[in-house]
Amino acid sequence: MKALYPSRTEGRRPLPDCYILPNKLEEIYRETVGALNGNQPVLAGMGIRAIIEAVCRDRNASGEDLFEKINDLLAQGVLTKDGSDILHRLRVLGNNAAHEIKAHSATELTLAMDVAEHLLQAVYILPFHAKRTFGSA
Repeated sequence: MKALYPSRTEGRRPLPDCYILPNKLEEIYRETVGALNGNQPVLAGMGIRAIIEAVCRDRNASGEDLFEKINDLLAQGVLTKDGSDILHRLRVLGNNAAHEIKAHSATELTLAMDVAEHLLQAVYILPFHAKRTFGSA
């Protein structure tokens, strides 16, 4: 496989409204962006998994492990079925990074981070702006 210069992940900027995220979630999100930009694929994979774990914790998802917590987010209506299926794939990506010390490709990590950012947008950032703009429903 050819190396790309600059890498696909280099220069990724954090979401402009990431300050809206809960503090711990914002910290892990920024660290993950830094790992992506620093060409640290194992840490980036672990960070993506940690973002999902932090969302589950913040949303009080129940379950013994991340698999069950993601399913609980589906039951709560936070995720669609397709969304939960994708998060399960990212969970496996993060598990492989953490337990197998597997470095995923820049393409995989870029897509995984896109999904994680979409989750953050859907759960935190867009509702914040909608409430501020349109008021409570």
